[in-house]
Amino acid sequence: MTSMTKRVLTTAITLPALFLMIYYLPHRSYLALSLLAVLTAIASAYEMHGLFAKAGVHLNGAVPLLIGLLPLAQWAQIAYSPDYPIVDLTMIALALVFFTIEIISGAADRFRLSLSRIAAKAMLVIYPGLLITYIQRLTSLSYASDALLLFFILIFGNDVFAFVFGMWLGKNNRGVVKVSPNKSIAGFVGGTLSAMLLGLIACRLTPDLSGLLSTVAVLIIGFCTATAANIGDLIESAFKRSVDVKDSGHLIPGRGGLLDSIDSMLVAAPLFWLLLTILS
Repeated sequence: MTSMTKRVLTTAITLPALFLMIYYLPHRSYLALSLLAVLTAIASAYEMHGLFAKAGVHLNGAVPLLIGLLPLAQWAQIAYSPDYPIVDLTMIALALVFFTIEIISGAADRFRLSLSRIAAKAMLVIYPGLLITYIQRLTSLSYASDALLLFFILIFGNDVFAFVFGMWLGKNNRGVVKVSPNKSIAGFVGGTLSAMLLGLIACRLTPDLSGLLSTVAVLIIGFCTATAANIGDLIESAFKRSVDVKDSGHLIPGRGGLLDSIDSMLVAAPLFWLLLTILS
């Protein structure tokens, strides 16, 4: 089975599964989706934990588990106390815990790698911890299910068609971005335009979104989300190149690790959420 076939099959399975979860399991403020976010954050943090280890920065194995508290806190805030900053308090608590641990345990190497360890933990708090909460924040909207579906359509649409256009028209325009030489201009342009078109179609077929978003707003959201998704994909390539590995893991067929599959979502989610709330 070719890489493209695996990629398309993975998308063909994942998107309908997310659709079913979004539309048929919205109970308790989308608890099922939030539990998936918690598990995804922990698994992704473990992959980043492994990349840091390859770079010589070794963290306690419990750190990725603590990262799962952020999406859990986001669900609790949306479900029970929207006006109470539970996520902010969780971030502060994590920072204090990590600082305290370093103050105590850093003496083992005379604090030689304290800066690197704290920087790595801060990175995990943000990526994937905080960034994944922006997907959950969409569940607080009155049109949450449609907003979530639009987000995933833009992400997967950009990803699949960037791959298709890159294979089709990208042979002579690759290597523009050194961090990922196989990426092509045709792939970037084709994926972005396809995401914009798919977003427009999805909005026009969805009564709630059609009444909230103008054509211009949908195109802006589609373009910015696809662009941010591409940046997310490229920065993950930079992380992997820094430790000379091809994939962050081996969990997803045709794609590698979990981070290889959600890197674009993590970076695009905050911008999508902000634009959607501003332009709707």
